[in-house]
Amino acid sequence: MIKILLIFFIVTYGYAFRVESSYVVAHKKALKEDKILLVFLTKKSCLYCNSEFTKLLENVAIDKIIEKRAIFVIVMKNQKESYPIEMLFTREYPTLFFLDKHELFHCETLYGEMKVEKVLECIESKF
Repeated sequence: MIKILLIFFIVTYGYAFRVESSYVVAHKKALKEDKILLVFLTKKSCLYCNSEFTKLLENVAIDKIIEKRAIFVIVMKNQKESYPIEMLFTREYPTLFFLDKHELFHCETLYGEMKVEKVLECIESKF
């Protein structure tokens, strides 16, 4: 479902930041490019999660700043690939984690509604 949304927005709007589906790959990219890591934790069949993801995806300001300062990855609840243990205890979906290159929390975690202003503020405060 997420891949279909990505294709739709890229074709329709002509912009969309790159979304990784592997935490390990995204973390390596963040290290290599000296960027923060945005981890969007979601679960299957969560319509609200999909709408919040779409809100992030279609925002031009978020698109531009993610291109410059962050690597975005989607992690599904209970996926088999490893990711930081703190994320295993998440109870509210969607959740957006902002991690530095050492996998430490860079900014306050967002739960539920993804407020565009807060996302921008956290990404802009990279250093």
